[in-house]
Amino acid sequence: DKNQALNHLRMSSRIDACSSRIETAVRMGQLTKGMQGVVKGMDKGLAAMDVDKISKIMDKFEQQFENLDVKTQYMEGAMN
Repeated sequence: DKNQALNHLRMSSRIDACSSRIETAVRMGQLTKGMQGVVKGMDKGLAAMDVDKISKIMDKFEQQFENLDVKTQYMEGAMN
């Protein structure tokens, strides 16, 4: 019946919204952990003024953001 179909659509929408919030929280948790490691590494590199070490840390930082972008795009594609 029409009323039941509308209720299912509403529930589906609520589940999708909840799923998106959970995915965002997970991604932010991963990003936070990665950033903690980068900051610690930067502190060590800056303390020693080791340009090579700082460069490697920045490369790692950029790679983590690229990985996050790829995961985000994949998840968005899978949800659509």
